[in-house]
Amino acid sequence: MGWIAETNRIAKGARSKGKRIYHKVFGPSHQQWKWVKDMLNLLILNQRLETSLPRAKELQQYAEEIVFLAKKNSPYHDGLVESMLTSPEARRILYERMLPRYKDRHFHVSRVVNLFTYRQRDTTPMAILEYVDRPGEVRPANPVGAARKQHVAMEFLETRRSRRKHLAEVQRMLESKRSPPLDAAVLERLRFECTKYEDLEPWTPKRLEE
Repeated sequence: MGWIAETNRIAKGARSKGKRIYHKVFGPSHQQWKWVKDMLNLLILNQRLETSLPRAKELQQYAEEIVFLAKKNSPYHDGLVESMLTSPEARRILYERMLPRYKDRHFHVSRVVNLFTYRQRDTTPMAILEYVDRPGEVRPANPVGAARKQHVAMEFLETRRSRRKHLAEVQRMLESKRSPPLDAAVLERLRFECTKYEDLEPWTPKRLEE
């Protein structure tokens, strides 16, 4: 087996490897899915899990997938969610707490934080896998929905650098049919600042004259 084929085999997910390939992250093939379900169930219960960096990266795809499937709200997808969890309490937390929390966030609901520390017995790099938008997270995630519009408006009015950065987004927000969740005074200031950039042409690199 060549180097490229071996690299592609190692990069595959735990679910797609089948029973004939040994995956070092979750042990032998007959134990992989049990490991994934147990760790995923523990992650949803605690909303945060400290484990090795390879396992955190591998488990993150299932942490994202289970929220995506639960949002579908169909008997088929609910059955897939049931097959991925092992406790009724984790299912209750997923449907009652996490789905309302991520109704505006369509993806990137989890985060892997490299701790840059090593486990003492085998020098394995350690990391934290956690869900965002909750109290006690490592750092606040980028806001979405109405909170995103308020965040952009606040930064747009602070500095000239922020105005250049968020100009296109603010213009789309003002031109949309739905009025953004902002005060009338803030909207007036946004329109006034946007008028300063109406006559400016978009910047294009100039060719060097030979």
